[in-house]
Order: sequence, then C-alpha cells, then structure tokens
Amino acid sequence: MEDGADFLDALYTDVAQSLEWKETKALKKRVSSLELQDPVSDEDLAQDIFKKLEKEGHFGRGNLQNLTDLLTDLGRADLGEKVQAAELEPEPENKSISEQKEDTTVLRRHFRAVAQEVSPLDWKRFARHLGLSEGQIQHIGMRQKNNSYEGVIESLYVWENQLGSSATYRALRAALNTAGMESVADSIWA
Repeated sequence: MEDGADFLDALYTDVAQSLEWKETKALKKRVSSLELQDPVSDEDLAQDIFKKLEKEGHFGRGNLQNLTDLLTDLGRADLGEKVQAAELEPEPENKSISEQKEDTTVLRRHFRAVAQEVSPLDWKRFARHLGLSEGQIQHIGMRQKNNSYEGVIESLYVWENQLGSSATYRALRAALNTAGMESVADSIWA
C-alpha cells in the first residue's frame, strides 16, 4: 500500500509537470495572495507550492477539493478531474510493499543504462514515446538545462510515477521499440 505522503508527493509531481510555464506563474500569483507561514518564492516549483499549501492545511489526503478548485480556477479542469480520480482510486493490494519496492528498484537500475544509450538528439522524442506531455518535456528540459542524460532519467521517473505498477520492463522496452530505439533496448537487455 502506498503511504499517504508518497501518494500526495506523486500526485503533486504529476500535476505540476502537466502545468505549462504560464499556468505555474498564474498559480504562484494566486497563492501569493494567501498569508502563508512559508511564502511562495519565484524559485518554487508547482509541487513545492502544493506542499506548502498542504503543510498549512489547505488540502491533503482525503481533502483535495481545494486543489481541484485551484486547478479549475487556473483553467485546468482536466487536472482537477485527475486529482479527484486519483483520490478515489483504490490502493493496489496484489503485492506486498517489499515486493513493490523490489520491482521498482530492479527497474530503476536500468534507467541509467537507458539514459546512457539514448542519443542527446533523441531524448525528447523518447520522452514523448513514454507518454509525457509537451509541457512535461519542456519543464524537464528547463530544469535539466537540456542535459539529455538527466532529461532521460527524469523522464523515466515521471513515466514510472504516471504508470505506477504498469511501469514494467516490458512497457519500457515497448516505448524504446516504438521510438525506433530497438538497438538501445537490445543493448540493455542483451
């Protein structure tokens, strides 16, 4: 079962990476009018803002309506619906926590190998084949200063976060194959 804090961190990251730069800027402006103990700064990412709001009791696990309303006010009702759906989603019970952590650890070992093999010119195309949005890819590019290795690593973590237990070797290999990177998949799983 997923811990409440892990659930919220994953949700905040997922939502934040779906926001465009201008939407994040509007979020900062809207939240800066609130008197928070830890005020919003220009350096804060959207997920940082969400955590600050949670810390001060504006929302949290079982109480995400304010987050849904905030996203809707930003013109992102789609993300508000995603938040509501995520909260209603039952937690997986088919694997023990240690089995889930073991699967994640084994899969993550391949992230560095994939990042080393994906060409610097192809990392964004690969991220698209992982299912990341253009906004997420731009966000990653800005954060990683277009460092392709780190871009691939972060893209893989976002992909894993979005897919949850569906993020498997098979799914990763399929993304590489559909991106025309069979040679990368073959070199890693040879």
